[in-house]
Amino acid sequence: MHLSSPTFETGGRIPWSASAPNENRLPELEIHDVPAAARSLALILEDLDSPLGEMTHWLVWNVPPNRSRMDALNLREEACVGMDSFGKIGYLGPVPPEGVHRYRFRLLALDVELDLESGATRSQFEAAVEGHVLEEAELIGEIERPPRPEDR
Repeated sequence: MHLSSPTFETGGRIPWSASAPNENRLPELEIHDVPAAARSLALILEDLDSPLGEMTHWLVWNVPPNRSRMDALNLREEACVGMDSFGKIGYLGPVPPEGVHRYRFRLLALDVELDLESGATRSQFEAAVEGHVLEEAELIGEIERPPRPEDR
């Protein structure tokens, strides 16, 4: 399984338009070679460099396995969206407090559809997927907060 983006390459810069302070828009994601046995997909977006530890910015599951592109705004009804590390349900784009942060998009192919309602926490999600992950793919990019006017 492979996860990529026409917007940025692995290890490259995520466009500032994807950030929460700007357009809060999920970069275009493309999904390839999902295992035939997959019953659903899940995606996690997390900040790997937060001073508070890994922070979840988006968590979605029960995405149909035949999906070739991912879009935070046009999820099908059966897809469920979980709670992020900030206590909100939905997509929160990268928002580094300062400097450069790495963000990881983690795609999971699951052998089941999860019996987990929208709004579930990351720990509830992790417990539900245990033993059901067929394959994983990831895409890591960096984003940097531009200097604030008062910092110039």
